[in-house]
Amino acid sequence: MEREFGRVGADASAPPTIISWDPLAGELLRGHLEAEGFPGAAHVPDGETASATTPLVLMPPPTYADYLGSGWDVRLRAVPLDLPMVVLARPNVPVRSALQLNQRSSGVALLDSSRPSTVAAVPSALRMSLQGGQVIDPLFIESASAQGVAELTPAELRVYELLANGRSNSGIADELFLSERTVEVHVRKIFSKLGLADNPSVNRRVVAASMFHEGS
Repeated sequence: MEREFGRVGADASAPPTIISWDPLAGELLRGHLEAEGFPGAAHVPDGETASATTPLVLMPPPTYADYLGSGWDVRLRAVPLDLPMVVLARPNVPVRSALQLNQRSSGVALLDSSRPSTVAAVPSALRMSLQGGQVIDPLFIESASAQGVAELTPAELRVYELLANGRSNSGIADELFLSERTVEVHVRKIFSKLGLADNPSVNRRVVAASMFHEGS
């Protein structure tokens, strides 16, 4: 008897849905999956994920600016935590924190899309995720965001820890006996070193906090 996966009301044994920032790449991947034992795979160019009910193969934009600007960080965070998925991304894009790996109850694979061999690995990665496994390409472990944390000064690290635990700038200022203006300067430098550019569609404090707890 085949194992059942996914949340109530979802059919995770159904053909996967591919959501790709690049329509051509998504269509090529659909053909590859069908040839490798996943008939009926569907390709939804840059579609929504919040209502997804089948396993997902996601291909976000390859640059940080396009990733944030097109709302992909929000989209990845909206994927149900019990829905199996495979994500093909570049290590310079902060998808790892958006996947909420520590909270997921389903299988997930995060693969480096810049490698020529990655497409060939997607079918096996998808099968693994359907079985509840989790695999993360090592390049995402030491990502640009992790390097950014390493560049923070001791003062910035103290501010970052308080920020990640929900303190406001005024709360941080009171805790560390600093002026609120000084805290604002620290916060701007923290965002810069973490690679979090100013974007009206992204709450940088929330993303920074998620990155902090993901790495701790």
